[in-house]
Amino acid sequence: MAGASKDSFLALVHHNGEIKKCTREGVKFKSECPTNVFISGGISLADLQASIERRLGLDARKRVTHIFYRVPEAVLSSGVKYDCFSVESDEDLQVLFHCRQQFPEVRTTELYVEIADLGASSGGSNPHPQPVHVGPTHCQPAGGAPVMGSVASPSFDVNLPQDDDDRCDLGDNRSFDELAIAVAATT
Repeated sequence: MAGASKDSFLALVHHNGEIKKCTREGVKFKSECPTNVFISGGISLADLQASIERRLGLDARKRVTHIFYRVPEAVLSSGVKYDCFSVESDEDLQVLFHCRQQFPEVRTTELYVEIADLGASSGGSNPHPQPVHVGPTHCQPAGGAPVMGSVASPSFDVNLPQDDDDRCDLGDNRSFDELAIAVAATT
């Protein structure tokens, strides 16, 4: 029977934006026009990248080169605290599914993608794709100012700008969870 399994979900995909480190919520993804993608259990990294490329309408010269997951770290009385996890393999996708099971109160899965322009091809493939500036590389901001306290795991290799106050200034002072509840109430 075709359809969504209980291991399937919809993810919000950010691109052409930024990844910010906030003291209260941890990591926050920001973009002007996020899209969504359906992720099913057992999907491979290559299939997820292709699915995101289709949803974004990328032409044949552009490819998703990096995927970052806004991974929940802890549920606090003030909301959820997040970190940035680099999805680099099929096994990393299993981490994403595991985290979704461990934090059922987090209803929206968020991804941030970087896109590379493979350039005009003259018959051969380009072994060194040129990144299109759509945001930070490996959770590092364009300015490159490192933040102290990175986690040792390479999948959690984050160096993000950190706000001085206790929230990200994204134009709305509600937490992501509060925004998700408000959006769900309007649909």
